[in-house]
Amino acid sequence: IHQKLSKAKAREKAIDLLREVHIPDPEARINQYPHQLSGGQRQRVMIAMALANNPDVLIADEPTTALDVTVQAQILQLIRDLQQRHGMAVILITHDLTVVRKFSDYVYVMQKGEVKEHNTTEALFGNPRHSYTRHLLGSEPRGHANPLPAESPVMLEGKDVRVAFMLKKGGFFNAEFHELVAVDNLSLTLRRHETLGIVGESGSGKTTFGQALIRLSDPDAGEIYFDGKPIHGKNREELRPLRSRMQVVFQDPFSSLNPRMSVCQIIEEGLIVNGIGANHAERLDRVRDALRAAGLPTNILSRFPHEFSGGQRQRIAIARAIALEPEFILLDEPTSALDLSVQAQ
Repeated sequence: IHQKLSKAKAREKAIDLLREVHIPDPEARINQYPHQLSGGQRQRVMIAMALANNPDVLIADEPTTALDVTVQAQILQLIRDLQQRHGMAVILITHDLTVVRKFSDYVYVMQKGEVKEHNTTEALFGNPRHSYTRHLLGSEPRGHANPLPAESPVMLEGKDVRVAFMLKKGGFFNAEFHELVAVDNLSLTLRRHETLGIVGESGSGKTTFGQALIRLSDPDAGEIYFDGKPIHGKNREELRPLRSRMQVVFQDPFSSLNPRMSVCQIIEEGLIVNGIGANHAERLDRVRDALRAAGLPTNILSRFPHEFSGGQRQRIAIARAIALEPEFILLDEPTSALDLSVQAQ
């Protein structure tokens, strides 16, 4: 629209932009839809869109939250290179202090709608004056995992789980298909009381593996056992009795909550579906308990997701999961949208 390019030229430039933001195999990816990309890849597509018209000012609102550290560094370097090449000004809105320190020239620290402190990056990090700035700088998440009780029984087991997708290249008449193996014969054992971390860069298959383990997606091969019982062959109906015992908190709090439902409806839905609670009043008590446990006030029941910040939405998603008191929770990047002080909490 802005550069008056033909469709073919625009497509060519779009592929170049995808390549520039390190999307693998951009010729095939350009025909895909957002739900077919990982969270980190979606964020890179957003950056490519913003850079398409060589803007004078780029407002980057949490541009690297969904990205792993290696890609984060690449994207920030990319924005910096483009900034120098085009003389672009960048406003970087972020809760990630390490990004601010490496990337910004000048910093404004905000709390509750007010600027509490502003200074050059070096001066602000070297000598923070306001108590809130000091609190932010001192709240890097720390801690130790509790030792696992001896003889802790196995809760979830995956054996040689494989998930593959068919990718299409070319148009209607010259279509080529090739297989993308997202999860390649992975095995995992999780015990009761155990927290198990799955680490890898964006697009490495972490989410796909997690969703296959709780049968939100169907693996192509392998066996999955929950509490000793096989679930790899079960259909949706057969899995339903197990759903209240396994819950998930998704990476993106903006797309994982139904915008048409109030907070009360969002959290109560799982209780109704699984037949938990004798009546509405009893379920309401559980909803309030879950909100308190997730660090939220209980007077927000009639409000809708768009009225909350990303961090508050993620707490609602956590409250929705813990309301069912599950035995197993899959947390998919549960704190990537949260600032450091809230992450630590």
